[in-house]
Amino acid sequence: MNLKLTALSFLAVCGLAIANPSPNTPKTVETALTKAYIPLGFDDNDRIQIAVAGTFKNTCYKVGPHALKVDAENKTITVQQQAYLYSGVCLQMLVPFSEIVDVGIIPSGNYKVLDAQTGKALAELPVNVGTSAGPDDFTYAPVSDAYVVKDEETGKHMLAISGSFGDRCSDFQEIKVNVANDVIIVQPVLERKADISCAPEKVRFLKTIELNDNVKDGVYMLHVRSLNGQAINKLVDLE
Repeated sequence: MNLKLTALSFLAVCGLAIANPSPNTPKTVETALTKAYIPLGFDDNDRIQIAVAGTFKNTCYKVGPHALKVDAENKTITVQQQAYLYSGVCLQMLVPFSEIVDVGIIPSGNYKVLDAQTGKALAELPVNVGTSAGPDDFTYAPVSDAYVVKDEETGKHMLAISGSFGDRCSDFQEIKVNVANDVIIVQPVLERKADISCAPEKVRFLKTIELNDNVKDGVYMLHVRSLNGQAINKLVDLE
């Protein structure tokens, strides 16, 4: 009997702790988005990923979860971005933030990307009809990371991609780079060589190429396709 009372008392205390969170727990609030970065070239059999961005008004806001609603009939994608609002002393300064949003596979069409809080149209996302049953038009290299740096001697922006091939008969056929709507789209096309052994072996690579002059200073989404379907997506601030 005493054991049962003790167990019930323990559950009651735990329930009280859940119902009354710590006073230091932040509030979850909705925050506005001001821009969306849309890579071009998606088909209706691609896993679509985009980036969204906004600005917090002080340092008490931190990025929270986001929610997504795809309306295939009306061709809209609504992104609801939340933030954690902390109490205490806040520095009154603008704090940029960004999120990578996984839209997934959606039917073809021209979609409007909307901010849930303001209803503002952030960008348009064209989704083409796939031309093949395969996952991509090209076979891509297994890229695991990518970044952009500035060559201090030439002042040029340099793209670097790294990863590991699974054998020695894999190499780069070409690296396609397109820049549109503040997005740097990189397609590292894979080539298979038939004249050497293809025995399984990890072969690391680091490839750098010079970006052309239409990549100016500013914020871009870097979108690099990869063999496993997990594209490298990040925002880069070039200067």
